[in-house]
Amino acid sequence: MKKLVLKTVLITLASIIGAALITFGAMSIFAPGTVAGFFDDLGNYSASVFFYEKEYIKSGDIDDLVVLIDKAYAENDGARTEVYLSELIGHKDFSDYCATKDAENLSGLSTEDYYNELYELVKSNNGN
Repeated sequence: MKKLVLKTVLITLASIIGAALITFGAMSIFAPGTVAGFFDDLGNYSASVFFYEKEYIKSGDIDDLVVLIDKAYAENDGARTEVYLSELIGHKDFSDYCATKDAENLSGLSTEDYYNELYELVKSNNGN
């Protein structure tokens, strides 16, 4: 009887772990932004940025790129910030994005100027 209970517990535990791994794998492939948010809430920067990068690569959306830049800049990850700021400034939708943000923004600094100046600041801090 003891062996039967032990086997049942082990099979159940293995099934739960397997289901969790399959779910995590599927979420990593189909919804990396959700996984990134989960790791971001846990305070795990490297894992969250890894999945934010996957989300940007998957979608190509400029908003995902901006989230990635904001996370990298907030954590003083100069190299990653520089690479993605360069990509943002050269993005095909950058002008449209800036126009949209400037329409919402009431401050004096334009969005395009902000990202250009941030890019120069990060390059300077990185020694480039």
